[in-house]
Amino acid sequence: MQTKKWPEENVNDFDDYFDNQQRKNNKQSKRKWREIEAFKEQRRMQQEMQSYDDYLMH
Repeated sequence: MQTKKWPEENVNDFDDYFDNQQRKNNKQSKRKWREIEAFKEQRRMQQEMQSYDDYLMH
């Protein structure tokens, strides 16, 4: 019975891959938080404009 010789994988390649995945996840997380903060700011501005409009009308 012959034993198959598997090519040795470079451990650094795995480390590089996981480091790259971690960076991608961090970027996505930061983008999500920026989108959430932008949404909150937009809501604040809408509420502020609404209260200003209400003030002018009364």
